[in-house]
Amino acid sequence: MARAHQEKIITWMLLVFIITAFVLQIIGIEPLYLDQPIISAMGANMILIGSGLYFMGLITNQYYLETEPLRLISFWQMTFLLFTYSLTYISSVAYLYLYEFNPDLGQSISQIDMYMGIINIGILILIIASPLLPNVFLREPLYEPN
Repeated sequence: MARAHQEKIITWMLLVFIITAFVLQIIGIEPLYLDQPIISAMGANMILIGSGLYFMGLITNQYYLETEPLRLISFWQMTFLLFTYSLTYISSVAYLYLYEFNPDLGQSISQIDMYMGIINIGILILIIASPLLPNVFLREPLYEPN
């Protein structure tokens, strides 16, 4: 899938998300002061789709094919975002059921979000520090000009 096509998909997803969230807030379906399951689920699904688009670009873009993905900070960022949102999405859906029938498992699942959040903060620190670690991380490959 071409980079320009992926950018259009991401742009449209962002616009649809913002407009839908705004409309849901304005008409009162998702009030600001309560949980917002529709907006959260929509955002998590769009993050998962965006992660999939990144990985599709990673395996189809010539510049990325010539690099070592394990040394790209964007690879680790997208991998942990994918794991975070897939695990927390699943745990948020199953949390009450699991907690009712197996409180120990429910309590363990509630900690997934905390641990993945810590890992994502670590990835954010690595993103900031990656220019200072040229022996560890490669620079992101440049795309062909459109």
